[in-house]
Amino acid sequence: MATFLTEHLRNAAKSAGRKCNLSYYFYHAWVALKCGTIYYYIAFFSHVHAIFPFVHAGFGLAEMIVKRTNVIRKSIPDWEGWKELDNWNDEKYK
Repeated sequence: MATFLTEHLRNAAKSAGRKCNLSYYFYHAWVALKCGTIYYYIAFFSHVHAIFPFVHAGFGLAEMIVKRTNVIRKSIPDWEGWKELDNWNDEKYK
């Protein structure tokens, strides 16, 4: 594979504390496809919920976002980006 295709996998494997090999490639694909599919579901039903608030009433969609984010967080625990997510109360987000 070309360098520009594998650099992300090397960085992701490093953040996951795993070797960048074929096994990690399939693991990465599984997490990305599963989370991506669920995020599409969340996006679709967020639009439906905006028009019809009784669909997905409560906080089910928000809970799904948190659950998926935690799945990704467990898969790459050493990623620097988590510091920004933990910084949710910063003035720039108000």
